[in-house]
Amino acid sequence: MNLVSRSFASVKIVLIGISLATIVGLAGCSLMPGQEQKADDADAAAARAQASAERAEAASNRALESSAAAMKAADHAAAAVKEAAKEMDRVSEHLEKMEKDQEAEDSDDDDTEAPTPRSHTASSEHHASSETRSEITVTPAAVPSPAP
Repeated sequence: MNLVSRSFASVKIVLIGISLATIVGLAGCSLMPGQEQKADDADAAAARAQASAERAEAASNRALESSAAAMKAADHAAAAVKEAAKEMDRVSEHLEKMEKDQEAEDSDDDDTEAPTPRSHTASSEHHASSETRSEITVTPAAVPSPAP
């Protein structure tokens, strides 16, 4: 009997184990819909996060493209300003050269020009120099008024 009782005990243990596994399995299945819902919610949240990350990446790429375009435009503007400054320097040098040429021409003309006789309508410098040389000058007050 010993053998039969051991077999019966073994079968009893196996049956208890199977029933416990069934109970645990049924309890797990009853909890599964809640966990499935949580898992589905987590998957949906992950999908939303992924879509949001993709939108953020696209916006970042657009911002980088805009920044690159702005930097390119700034480079063009800086080059235009530099070119304009060079042109202004060139024009300024040309004007200075023209002024020097004009001054040189004027000084050449002054040296070769014969002194012209001065009239009574000469400038105040002429009057001042005439008075120092004791010359008589005609002023508008010295001219007689016409007879009525």
